[in-house]
Amino acid sequence: MDVSRRTFLKSGISMAGVCLGWSHLSAIAAYAASFEPRKPGSSKILVVVQLLGGNDGINTVIPYSSPAYYKLRPTIAIKQEQVLHLNNDIGLHPEMKGMADLFKSGKLAVVAGAGYPNPNRSHFRSIEIWQTAQPDKIADTGWLGRYLDQTSEGKTTNSKVFPAINVDPSLPKSLSANRVLVPSVTDVNQFRFNTDAHAQQDRQCQLDSFKRIYSNYDLGRPDVKLLSEVGLDAMQASDYLLGVVKQYKDGVVYPNSGFARSLKFISQMICAGVDSRIYNVSLGGFDTHAAQQRTQASLLQQLSEGITAFQKDLEDHHLDQDVMIVTISEFGRRVAQNNGNGTDHGTAEPVFIVGSGVKGGVYGEYPSLNNLDSGDLKFTTDFRSIYATLLDRWLKGDSKQILGGRFDHLAFV
Repeated sequence: MDVSRRTFLKSGISMAGVCLGWSHLSAIAAYAASFEPRKPGSSKILVVVQLLGGNDGINTVIPYSSPAYYKLRPTIAIKQEQVLHLNNDIGLHPEMKGMADLFKSGKLAVVAGAGYPNPNRSHFRSIEIWQTAQPDKIADTGWLGRYLDQTSEGKTTNSKVFPAINVDPSLPKSLSANRVLVPSVTDVNQFRFNTDAHAQQDRQCQLDSFKRIYSNYDLGRPDVKLLSEVGLDAMQASDYLLGVVKQYKDGVVYPNSGFARSLKFISQMICAGVDSRIYNVSLGGFDTHAAQQRTQASLLQQLSEGITAFQKDLEDHHLDQDVMIVTISEFGRRVAQNNGNGTDHGTAEPVFIVGSGVKGGVYGEYPSLNNLDSGDLKFTTDFRSIYATLLDRWLKGDSKQILGGRFDHLAFV
């Protein structure tokens, strides 16, 4: 089989460039052999779930005891008898049965009324505010990126191969850092040497040829030498990540959704010993300006079932005490429904924190539906208090330095 060096170089560049920065590949290759299955209690992990589009928090955490709720939402309000009660005033959407069970078992904390002063209703600016934790200025780094920078000080480059992993196509600004590069890996099966699917019998031959070319190809130029090293390192990194999936013990049946598959991939990496402290994943489609009921019900079902399976998976692997999930969205929705049986961009929203290490319950005051700000909820909990609690009490960082000020802790940790 006649395969040119140019063809293999092109293939190698393509594979090396999938989601991960080149500077990480040699580090991954060097450390791959040292990873072992994760031991319980070795470190704490935070999984951030972004609900993209602006989730309607009022139909997620429902103030079913409020007459104003049913008056302002005559056709899209959830009937009292359908609400999954959390207490005498509020409850969860009926499609969130799994998360209601987590609440009953003390593994779900609900923070009501999260927001910030002078709220912004632009998707782009508001999610930037939530991701950077800087409402008053445009920031270059994210709140988790600054945490990664803080914890990387004084450490060698290879001391943490994967400080964080983004399981989404685009890196969120929350993970933007000055000293740390965060890789995006959406599908481990795509991070591999691509060969002709119709000629699988030639795969090993092509791999062997690839390794020979990259081992011997040298024109005496530094950039060519770097390219060959990156190609070989990419092969080893690919083998490692694929091995992570293979050694994972599959017990829990995850729902058949992209969101659930992403959570399963995160569980595989955690169980295999990947050294990330932070994972990011998203669930999109929450911009429900019209026909909200069906769309949001489907999305909240995906959210609840995915998180419930993920939590059960961690429990089966005895790692549930080490992992905490937090959900965020760029904003909530306006209190009154619109003419399209949907809701428009609003302000305050509920935040969920899930995990066996969580002190379950309801935190913060649910915003009044009778005392609105031009039709919007008035936030009652500064979202930076949630971040400060996670940074200081869970991740053991310095929230004052990261957030640029001191914010009160909440008791969910």
